[in-house]
Amino acid sequence: MHVRRLTPAALLLLAPVLAACNGKDAASDSPAPSTPASAPSTADSPTPTAASSATSPSSASSATSAPVEVTSAPAAGLPAACDIVTADDVAAAYGVTVGQAEVGGGSTSEGARTWSSDNCSFEAPDLVEVTVKLSGPEDFSKGGFGCPQPSDISGVVEPADDIAGAAHGWWKVSNPPHFKASLRACTTTALLEIDLDYQDGVDYEGDPRNQSAALAERLLAALKRA
Repeated sequence: MHVRRLTPAALLLLAPVLAACNGKDAASDSPAPSTPASAPSTADSPTPTAASSATSPSSASSATSAPVEVTSAPAAGLPAACDIVTADDVAAAYGVTVGQAEVGGGSTSEGARTWSSDNCSFEAPDLVEVTVKLSGPEDFSKGGFGCPQPSDISGVVEPADDIAGAAHGWWKVSNPPHFKASLRACTTTALLEIDLDYQDGVDYEGDPRNQSAALAERLLAALKRA
C-alpha cells in the first residue's frame, strides 16, 4: 500500500476505524485522561499503530551506535528506553535507515494526568523521526498512573487494544498535511509510547499503525525480560 503524506488519503485510510472515536473527550496535545488508577483502566485503554518509511523493511539497513547524552533517568524498576530498543529494531519495523540512538526525556499532560518519560529517539534524515517513550507509575506526578486517551485535537484517535503484551492502547494520527502519529501501549506497570514525525512533502509506504504495533509488541517483550 502506498500512502501519500500530504493528501487526505492518509487520513481516509484510517477513517472507518477512527470514526467511532469522534465523540471522545479531548484534553491537551499530550496524553493523559481522567480516572487515576494504579493500573490502566478500561476507559483509558491502549492499542497500537505508527508510521513507516520510503524504503521497504527488507532493503533497509541501520546504524547501531551507542546512545548519545543521557538527559533523564528511567523510573524505578524499569530499564532505560534505549535499553529496550535499537536502530535495528526501528529499521526492521519501518524499513528505514536511522542514525544512532539519542537519549532524552519529556513531560506530558492529558486531562487530569501529568507524567514524565525516559525517551530514545532515532532519525532517518529528511524522512522521519521515531521516538520511544517509557514511563512507570512513579513518573506520574498528577492524577495517578494509567493509560490516558490522547486528545483528539488536531487529529483522530482510536483504541489500540490488539497489541500483544499490553492491557490497553491508543493510536492517534494527525490531520493533513503534516503527518504525525503516536501509538500508546500500556501494561499494569509501564506506559510505552511510540511517536512518529514525518518530514513535510515525503512519500512513504506501508501501514504505520501496524508497523508501530509490531514494534510495540517487540519492546513490551523486551521490557518483560528486563
